Amino acid sequence: MITLNKHVASPFEVVERKGIGHPDTLADGISEAISRSLCRFYLDEFGQILHHNVDKVLIIAGKSAPRFAGGAILKPPCVVVGGRASRPSGKPINDIIEEATASLFHKTVKNLQQFDVEPRVEEGAPELRSLIGRGANDTSIGVGYAPLSETEELILDLEDVVRSVHGVGEDTKLMAVRIGDKLTLVVAAAMVSRYINSREEYDEAKVAVQEAVMRKAEGAGDVEVCVNCADAGENIYLTVTGTSIEMGDDGATGRGNRGNGLITPMRPMTMEAIAGKNPVSHVGKIYNVLAQKAAAEIAELDGVGEAYVTLVSKIGSPISRPLLRGVQISGDTALTPAMEAKVDAILDFWLESTDALVEQFVKGKLTLF
Repeated sequence: MITLNKHVASPFEVVERKGIGHPDTLADGISEAISRSLCRFYLDEFGQILHHNVDKVLIIAGKSAPRFAGGAILKPPCVVVGGRASRPSGKPINDIIEEATASLFHKTVKNLQQFDVEPRVEEGAPELRSLIGRGANDTSIGVGYAPLSETEELILDLEDVVRSVHGVGEDTKLMAVRIGDKLTLVVAAAMVSRYINSREEYDEAKVAVQEAVMRKAEGAGDVEVCVNCADAGENIYLTVTGTSIEMGDDGATGRGNRGNGLITPMRPMTMEAIAGKNPVSHVGKIYNVLAQKAAAEIAELDGVGEAYVTLVSKIGSPISRPLLRGVQISGDTALTPAMEAKVDAILDFWLESTDALVEQFVKGKLTLF
């Protein structure tokens, strides 16, 4: 299905991003880190990637006592890892899970030292294990669109801007609401107590975040920036570790950013959790990445302003032959046979490229959240 629609600019826009230390993003990161680690063990031992889906990570927040210039963790957060995975014989799967989780935390949240891990992964059903390399192991939806709007690009760029302010931890959240030319940016930034010596310094850090965001958003119209809006009296967003999993919030795989790093309710989205699914047969992962790449290439065709791609699989069928491959384009163009042929050729290319993407998945070269 290829359709041509008239482009109509929305009068309002909503865009969100959960930063790398947000509980949901951390859960995604852990799921994907475990999947990549399992893939490496499978390749070393069996010469191929075996069935696994570790996309059911739950982070249960702990308890902390932050204070200016210090603080303590009273109860560490706990990571419960669910899912299914074939067991390698070279190393216990629980050790693989615990090491991958620790590695992700150490790379991502520099002030988080204490955490527990509870692996609860079992082997998958034989009928699903048999689909590795043979066909899609689920009936799933993948969507992608291009190009990003100016607001979406801005939100992607703002995370590093917020975290560049001294005292800000890795747990950030950005929400943009654009109504006409009016852009409101709501920022949540977890402050790390060891770097903040007083309430005055905390307030100064908030002002620094606001000013940095305003500078980055210059030229985006009438911009308002709000930082840590829930602060009231002594109740402020001060943390020991820089992430709210120390006490404030739990996290779960698939509840955060979509495959392009954003949450965009005004655009097509799927509820699929991409992180942690195996990169060989799980279309919930593969199709979301392919749809994004195909949409980006279609959007570059002459006369195309926007492109939306939807891929739907049928369990057991070849990944290269989806149940639906739908494209919606808009722009100053006509849906001629030549245009349809170009779009079909792009889809054909990416649907035949799944084997080439496996290495990129395993090496962590693709943006998934």
